[in-house]
Amino acid sequence: MIHKVIVPKNRKVNLSFTVPEDYVGEEMEIIAFTRKEALQQPEEVKLLSPALPGEPLTNQEFINWIKQAEKMPTFSLEEAKSKWIDQRAQLEQLIK
Repeated sequence: MIHKVIVPKNRKVNLSFTVPEDYVGEEMEIIAFTRKEALQQPEEVKLLSPALPGEPLTNQEFINWIKQAEKMPTFSLEEAKSKWIDQRAQLEQLIK
């Protein structure tokens, strides 16, 4: 996720940011709102996951969740280990 807070000095603002490597080639959505407004999720968007607190999933919701997960892009175990090594090094630098 890219998160940047700005305070515009006038009506025209030029924004630029560095896109994370895994975002390259992916569709991105840019949203602007004031902190007072906050980001409102449309009511039809409902995050379902057995890992999240809340109401238990129905059998159909669980089946749909599995189908959606199967459509998501995957990466190899080697890629996952490589990413973890990088992230771990970054975290270790932060706690020193």
